[in-house]
Amino acid sequence: MGVRFQFCMVLISLVVNVPDSAAWGPQGHSVIGLIADGHLKPEVKELIAEKFNINSLADVATWADRTRKKRKEESSWHYTNIEEGQWTYDAERDCPDRACVTEKIHEFSSILRSTPLRERKDALKFLVHFVGDVHQPLHLGNLKDRGGGTLRFLYKGEATSLHYLWDGGLIDWGEISLLKYAARLNGRVSEAEVSTWSLSTVSDWANESRSLALKVAYSVDKEGLSKAYIKRGREIINLRLTQAGVRLAHLLNTVLTF
Repeated sequence: MGVRFQFCMVLISLVVNVPDSAAWGPQGHSVIGLIADGHLKPEVKELIAEKFNINSLADVATWADRTRKKRKEESSWHYTNIEEGQWTYDAERDCPDRACVTEKIHEFSSILRSTPLRERKDALKFLVHFVGDVHQPLHLGNLKDRGGGTLRFLYKGEATSLHYLWDGGLIDWGEISLLKYAARLNGRVSEAEVSTWSLSTVSDWANESRSLALKVAYSVDKEGLSKAYIKRGREIINLRLTQAGVRLAHLLNTVLTF
């Protein structure tokens, strides 16, 4: 039986309809936050609410996207582009200036442990977003094509980038609410999977994404998106949203438990 959890009443405000072809941005990141909420230790959830005035991680899931519009230096923090042909992440080769998503997760985890309150709150909000970002396969895409950003395909009658499709554009969210979508994904997770996923490292997350990018995301037929490709893409995106939520909760449970 999958892990079951109850969302607190404050999340009712997040029950909204999701439009077709919604980007991973607000929808996907909110789903990750909702899943993480259900796996937080009660004392950690209480601490986040009392110290940081955050009742749901979904409430701050897109904060980092808003700040980078004002602070351009933050743009590279959301991904780690890797040279074509390389199958695993190497910090010295792929992120020598430490200004990429993988290294920023380490940095903000350290800040969250012990710094002034305001800095810790910002670190928390960055982590909520970046743990999601590193689980998107094309956020570990090829440097040459900017993580699939320069590769364009026809989808639902419109030309869109491969990166956008893997940001969540492949998913037909339909009329289901974010809350129900998150609960459905979480309901499929076993206790064994939660335990296994929680044992992994940031580099593991990055390497999983890199492998999925090379094996699946970039395997698209140049003549168009097949039904099989779209189906597989949706399955992987759902898996990565779920893993990100579980792992985000584990990270915060670890860092904020003293």
